[in-house]
Amino acid sequence: MAASADTLLASNPVLSLDRWRSVTHLAPERVRERARYYTRTGRLRRLTRRLYAVVPPGADPHHFVPDPYLVAAALRPDAILSHHAALELLGVARSSFCWFTYLTARPRRPLKTAGMEWIALRHPASLTRKHEVAFGLVEMDRQGTRMRVTGAERTLVDGFAALPWVGGLEEHVTSAAAFRDLDPGVLRKYLHLLERRILYAAVGWFVESHPEVCPDAQVRLSDELERHVPRQPLYLGRRTRGARLVTRWNVLVPAHLASSGDGGGQQW
Repeated sequence: MAASADTLLASNPVLSLDRWRSVTHLAPERVRERARYYTRTGRLRRLTRRLYAVVPPGADPHHFVPDPYLVAAALRPDAILSHHAALELLGVARSSFCWFTYLTARPRRPLKTAGMEWIALRHPASLTRKHEVAFGLVEMDRQGTRMRVTGAERTLVDGFAALPWVGGLEEHVTSAAAFRDLDPGVLRKYLHLLERRILYAAVGWFVESHPEVCPDAQVRLSDELERHVPRQPLYLGRRTRGARLVTRWNVLVPAHLASSGDGGGQQW
């Protein structure tokens, strides 16, 4: 039993009781007993109900901070790391935040510990309705743990759809500008799944402003997205005085984000 427990703890830096049961086939009460034992001995640190962090040898269990992305991935069996957490994992985030978002079919209350916060978000309703919640994902290995993350194209669109969860418009645009070789086919398909004109406009404006993100298809993609722009001007992000209308995309953006090549109209 000790050897199998050592193997389990070594291969699962963040461990849920459900995972423990599935690997060991122990009865629920027996799993809880073992979790309490290892918590008392300092091998585990309890994060929340049914979730534990494995404490490395020599670390103080009371102050040990687990990898926040592994915590997010373990909070729900179907967790998908998303929004700013995805930008960070994909290596393009301009800033590091102390909160981490993940998508799940069963959101729970935010977990707060060690000055960090983990926030559960529901899948976009249109994806749930169309059975496409797994669209545009990538798998990553982190400390031997496989986890699902929204890929670059989906992360770009999801950020415009929920700007607070990527730190706002400027943070998102600056971060996403580091993407390269975005797949225009994936962008088209994902925008079609979400069916929101503002997102067509946001992505079109972004790709036109940052042609380096998909250099081989930027012109054609922009022309295709332009067919779906909003009929009335819409703000990207918060309403701000002095926002500039980008006429091609019928969106209002802060003046400092509107380039001279945006075909900008009047200020609002």
